[in-house]
Amino acid sequence: MSKKTFFVVQPFEMQKGKKLKAGVPMEVRSAEEADRKAQRLSLSKAGAVAFSMEVEPESGDAEPPVLIGSYGEVPEDVLDAG
Repeated sequence: MSKKTFFVVQPFEMQKGKKLKAGVPMEVRSAEEADRKAQRLSLSKAGAVAFSMEVEPESGDAEPPVLIGSYGEVPEDVLDAG
């Protein structure tokens, strides 16, 4: 059983009261693409993170996410995930 690596970009938007809210996560094809997209999104959003995650497709078991890049304002606990 082989694992599949997913590359994800998670944007964050600033809400009233300076509270960050997660936007819609996006799957991309590579770590490099995830990093570039997170950088670009951080220019129009409060911030964004790029991360990868290995998943066993048959069982749904997943390894902890690995942080690729963090840009702009993101919740502190997101940085602890990688």
